Amino acid sequence: MTGRRLGAIAVAVLICTGLGACADRAQPEYIGNFEFTPENYPRMGGSLAALPLGEAVTAAALGIDRGQTGDFILFEGSTTRNYMALVSNSFDMLLAYEPSEEAVQYAREQGFEWEMAPIGRDALVFITNKSNPVQGLTDEQIRGIYKGEITNWSEVGGDDAAIIPYQRNNDSGSQTLFDKLINLGDDLMKPPPAYVVGSMIGLLEVVAEYDNSADALGYTVYYYLANMEKEKLERSKILAVDGVECSNGTIRSGKYPYVNDFYAVIPKSLPEDAPARVLYNWIRSAQGKELIESENYVVP
Repeated sequence: MTGRRLGAIAVAVLICTGLGACADRAQPEYIGNFEFTPENYPRMGGSLAALPLGEAVTAAALGIDRGQTGDFILFEGSTTRNYMALVSNSFDMLLAYEPSEEAVQYAREQGFEWEMAPIGRDALVFITNKSNPVQGLTDEQIRGIYKGEITNWSEVGGDDAAIIPYQRNNDSGSQTLFDKLINLGDDLMKPPPAYVVGSMIGLLEVVAEYDNSADALGYTVYYYLANMEKEKLERSKILAVDGVECSNGTIRSGKYPYVNDFYAVIPKSLPEDAPARVLYNWIRSAQGKELIESENYVVP
């Protein structure tokens, strides 16, 4: 199976209803002088919220329908494990949110260096049940809740009910962003085991359906909830922070306070003609940015 010239396909993507809908998909084209095939395509993994981008890039590079890309990419598991898999040569390339300290330390111990470039921008958002009357929190209130100093919704303008502040597991991308952007360090309250959720979808479910009440509070990344789990958003809501609602516009402008980049990542030692580096360079090009934007990501 031949590859596609990504400079051409990026434009075509913008006028197709989906990558698999383009009538000229079978025409052989190349990325410069490089032809991607199922045999040489980089083993790609990454953060779950980057899955649509991984599908789009892979469909374009291999000239296949989007539904066939699962044979070539794996976007699941923790962000920490994804970076460790890159270090151990189980992946050739990641599309991922930034690494945890554990992953950075593991790479250092193995004498491994990665090369990473920001390719999109996302945000950490706080969510609660749709029936909760609270529409937003301040940065100070969020910090107070997760320090254990604010324990009742009535303290932040809500009903007289105990706040159930869920957290994510330590090796998740969401928790890494929380630790960086909220930055409580040792002041972060130690939650009961039942308040630590091991997956992004699991956290959305407990917030959307927690005893059919409005008591739960959690956090996730904006793109995942707004673009990949819209059904959950119908039963939960994203809280404004310091009076600013999260949207692609406020992420792009930086007005929303908890904004952070995500990255394309490869081993630093790769030569220029390595398939993963060829793809890495294209994703960062103008054509690659067009494809990223076509998937409704915010491009820096």
